[in-house]
Amino acid sequence: MVVKSATKKKLMDLGVEEEYAHKLADDKKWDDVKVLSTGEIAQICGIDSGTSQRIHEIMSNSIKSSRASADKSEKTVVRRRKSTRSRRAKSMPLEDYDKFAKLESIMRDIDKEDELFIKISSASENLNANLTPRMISDLALGLQARGEKKITDAKAKKLVEKAVEQAGLAKAVPYEAVGITTAQSIGEPGTQMTMRTFHYAGVATVNVTQGLPRIIEIVDARKVPKTPTMIIYTNELDSKGKPLSTNEKKIRNLAASIETTTATDIATIDVDVAQRNISLQLNASNMRLKNMSGAEVRDKLSRALRLYVQADNEDKPKSLRIVPGVSKEDDLANIASDPPTYTALLQLEDKIKKLRLKGLPGISRANVQGPSDSGEYYISTIGSNLGKVSEFDGVDRSRTYTNNIIEIYDCLGIEAARQAIINEMLDTLEGAGLEVDVRHLLMVSDVMTNSGQVRAIGRHGVSG
Repeated sequence: MVVKSATKKKLMDLGVEEEYAHKLADDKKWDDVKVLSTGEIAQICGIDSGTSQRIHEIMSNSIKSSRASADKSEKTVVRRRKSTRSRRAKSMPLEDYDKFAKLESIMRDIDKEDELFIKISSASENLNANLTPRMISDLALGLQARGEKKITDAKAKKLVEKAVEQAGLAKAVPYEAVGITTAQSIGEPGTQMTMRTFHYAGVATVNVTQGLPRIIEIVDARKVPKTPTMIIYTNELDSKGKPLSTNEKKIRNLAASIETTTATDIATIDVDVAQRNISLQLNASNMRLKNMSGAEVRDKLSRALRLYVQADNEDKPKSLRIVPGVSKEDDLANIASDPPTYTALLQLEDKIKKLRLKGLPGISRANVQGPSDSGEYYISTIGSNLGKVSEFDGVDRSRTYTNNIIEIYDCLGIEAARQAIINEMLDTLEGAGLEVDVRHLLMVSDVMTNSGQVRAIGRHGVSG
């Protein structure tokens, strides 16, 4: 008889007598024992039906209780995951959207009081042509370009009929190979684009990839573009009721909070091999630019490194000293008997240089630009982190923009990503002096986003 000790112990813990548990565990696992019927238990143990029924009920009850506890624990896990997810996703208030102001901005260059516009608009209504204000304005501008300032009703009617006819011819017929036409219409101008990186004049060290490399980045749906950038606007009012965007000092403080600051940006780092420590000489002017204090730097170094940071002055330190392995002040007495190794010293130096003391990950530079035509300052960045930037108080999330399409998709959704693809491709083509009908770009963006995700045009995306 080969008795499974684990099975026997399980049965005895449930309340089955040792004699019967010993017989039931004969070369059987618990999974085999728990499915035995009353008759099989009576036959194996040599007992009457009443005793076998009691043992069977004991095992059945244990199975039910284990299932109930499993279900309960599973529900608890799901609830815990949900709470974690909700805690991780920070809810952001929606921006107010003024549709009338948006419509007004779209039609700001349309002169509705122009006599030609009124005549053509009236003819369009009489013919039920449903021409848009933009189409009517284009027709009026075309007449003005030919020197015509007035038009008769008959001529306006004929003009609208011709416009409707031409608009009908411009429509794509069913089963037309619009994809081939789009590829040809974008690919042909693309061969004329130069492989270059465009430099923004007056913006320190801000380069934006343009030309063919940028088009390739967009259609490949790359997670991180070669030169990610952001334009950040503000909409908050200061204590005096004036817009924050007109206060250069406040904007520079915001830029300092966004830009990544490392120890090398605000201090000179020296490694003392003989004394086995690392000293930081804080640069007062750089710290003012970064809006940081010596005490703040000391506190952040101590918390990030989990080491004791010595300072020449408790309130306004100008020099800091760190010893590898010393986590509290009392450990300094043991340095002479147990000095840190040279390797530990170099590792600590490397860690200090890479440590981010302030700012957002991914944004290496934030430059204050302006004032613009509206008299407001804004921030242009090298690097992008739309999600974290949107959490800052005072940031105008309705105008803040990034050229990272995947970030836009993650933060704002697929419709915003679709529009970003159109904007980026249109800006790139116009920057190269090329004119491509926007409907071809609409086709590309629709194909890339119709699944609800941003997919690359290639074998890893749309064609895969």
